[in-house]
Amino acid sequence: MKKNFIFFIAILFLSTLNFSCKKKKADPSAQNAKCPLLSMDGPTGNIRNYEWVGSKLVRVFSRDSIPTVVVFRYNNKNLAESMEITTENSAEKYLVKFVYGTDNIISKSNVSINGIQFMTNEFVYNENNKLSSIKTTVELFGRKVSGKTRLEYTSDNVSKVYSSINDELETLAFTGEKYDTKKQFYPEVYKTAALGFVGIANNFFSYFGENNMISGKVYNDKGKVDQETQIDYLYNNSGLPIQSETVSVRNGKKSVEVCSYSFDCK
Repeated sequence: MKKNFIFFIAILFLSTLNFSCKKKKADPSAQNAKCPLLSMDGPTGNIRNYEWVGSKLVRVFSRDSIPTVVVFRYNNKNLAESMEITTENSAEKYLVKFVYGTDNIISKSNVSINGIQFMTNEFVYNENNKLSSIKTTVELFGRKVSGKTRLEYTSDNVSKVYSSINDELETLAFTGEKYDTKKQFYPEVYKTAALGFVGIANNFFSYFGENNMISGKVYNDKGKVDQETQIDYLYNNSGLPIQSETVSVRNGKKSVEVCSYSFDCK
């Protein structure tokens, strides 16, 4: 089991959530059923396809630097019970199993690679059923580490996230500086998917809110800015994105990526 593989698949998959194309007032799942996201195209052509069975997203094909397949499986209540990620030319399989508590809310996720469990996340929600904190336990290479993640909201969106390891002081991990007024357009199950990566990557927290982030920062484990991102969306009359331009700055290097989106509106 390779440690680098864990971080690679987290960054590769989660980049599709918020920060890059290559990367419940109105029920978002209802919009997904009405206009499911089918594909994303980037500067070099198609980079992602989405496979649906009815209203359930079952598979995502990514054509990034290393092709990746994400598979979702559902229980008899149509709730995602697992997420499996494999990459081309690798025998390693990343598997997240979700445990549900009362009101069909996820209380825990168990994460394994090739059948060896190494991470558990336990989730706590506030009075509005929004994710408020996570306790993470990692057992890897003979070492056990515990951590905590705490989320703050402004209105319905995540504004700040703090993290700490063992008994250390918490440091800033993420800031969602600005959001637009449109409902998030990615499949609703992506919220569930993001729960499987807490403790691995910091670039997905805006997905736990209601709107699309257009300005944010990710911080490293020292609390220093690791990446700054600005996203400009062009929407159609239905509030769905036609195109996005993502400007990212990391290690002093600026990159610009333009993506287009295809939906199958019924």
